[in-house]
Amino acid sequence: MGVIVSVNPIKRAAMIIADLKTTLYGRQQFSQDFGRYFVIACLNSVFMFALYQLFYWFNPVESFTGEVAWFFSFILGTIEAHYVHRRFTFKSTTSYGESLYWVIFVYSIILVLSTLTISTLIRTFEIQYQLAWVINNCLFGLVYFAGLRLLAFPPEVPSEA
Repeated sequence: MGVIVSVNPIKRAAMIIADLKTTLYGRQQFSQDFGRYFVIACLNSVFMFALYQLFYWFNPVESFTGEVAWFFSFILGTIEAHYVHRRFTFKSTTSYGESLYWVIFVYSIILVLSTLTISTLIRTFEIQYQLAWVINNCLFGLVYFAGLRLLAFPPEVPSEA
């Protein structure tokens, strides 16, 4: 596990991008990966939205209901998303521990940023909480894909390439 933690994420992403440039991973493979990601991310979003609604209606705290509902649905949604992205989206052979570490890294950063964003949408711009959820997911969708593809589930490329 020490090797996983000691790698700088920017350096890891740069190494993977350099590897992609010298391999057969091209637009077609990228398009297939992104297409699978988009479909599965939409399904994950339905699951996460159901959790968001449940926590919102449950109203665990009187104030900041939208933010608390976002936070808890995000955590549970991340656990589910790791499994399906690992197994179906990217069909990764990266070790479970390594991919989980990088998923937690990517999602933790997005959790902080997206919680601030949803709070701003709800409190500052007074956007209805469900619409704020949709806007928030759209804003961070590509960031999720890039983080997952470059850090958590780097493409496996043939050694002959």
